[in-house]
Amino acid sequence: MTGYLDNSKSQNHHIVSFDYTHFLCEASHQHLSFFEAMLAPFIRLKRPSDVERQGRFPSEIFTSLVSQSLSSLNSDVSNLVTLINEAKKQEIQTLTVFLPYALDEAELALIRQKTAATIEQHSIDREYLQVTL
Repeated sequence: MTGYLDNSKSQNHHIVSFDYTHFLCEASHQHLSFFEAMLAPFIRLKRPSDVERQGRFPSEIFTSLVSQSLSSLNSDVSNLVTLINEAKKQEIQTLTVFLPYALDEAELALIRQKTAATIEQHSIDREYLQVTL
């Protein structure tokens, strides 16, 4: 995970990366007990405090926030819409999302429609989306 925060007096500029591939791998290995599954919706409501945020990269904070909102049971489109909407709430201006595979144009169009974000898909060493909010 990487992150950069330029803390100017006029405004905060957030540039954050999120590894969706890592999320999918972690989610596939996660086995919840019945009790944990029942508590999951309530745990998602907890946000890290300012004390918990100190000394952490913006990408680490963002990942801990969204990892509780995403689900491997949801479609990629649904998860990416959730991810982008959370980035907007966190006033992140640029989000890089690393993917295990390329999305097709219909999926990208749907995400753009639901988020009103500018999204470019790239494939250099690996697939990723560059999202400008």
